[in-house]
Amino acid sequence: MKKYIIRSAKYLVALCVLYVAMMALMHYSEHSVVTFGQRWELLFSTWRGWSMVVVTILLAATYPIFGFAKRSFEGSIVADREELNMAAEVAGMELVAGSDTELHYRAKGVRRLIRLFEDEVVVRQNGTQIEVQGLRSLSVRLAFDAERYIKNKHRREAGEI
Repeated sequence: MKKYIIRSAKYLVALCVLYVAMMALMHYSEHSVVTFGQRWELLFSTWRGWSMVVVTILLAATYPIFGFAKRSFEGSIVADREELNMAAEVAGMELVAGSDTELHYRAKGVRRLIRLFEDEVVVRQNGTQIEVQGLRSLSVRLAFDAERYIKNKHRREAGEI
């Protein structure tokens, strides 16, 4: 629960920074007679402005529910580690910790900041399945690519390719 609240707060701050940046961009790119302060006054004095504030808060509060995912596919972390690392490399991630049952990947460079440091993808062995869990865009891409690489490896080994 603590992690959920922290994620929501991060997204709320990020959305507010984005909104302020857009307001500043509009103010400085237009040659309007409305001052920067009047723009803020309009935001908080109208029903539309307040509804935008409420929608922003709701979006930040619900994003951690919809923004993270878990995907599973057939494979073995030990046998298919090279393919998992290759899929992570293609997705712009690097291995930060690993064992025979669990691997942790993180984004490289500026991508970490863009994703608000919520970029960790955990790959776990669950029976005969590999589970990939993390930020939806990263985990789905990693799972899709890794599953494809693993299937192609098995097809090469069977002489089908």
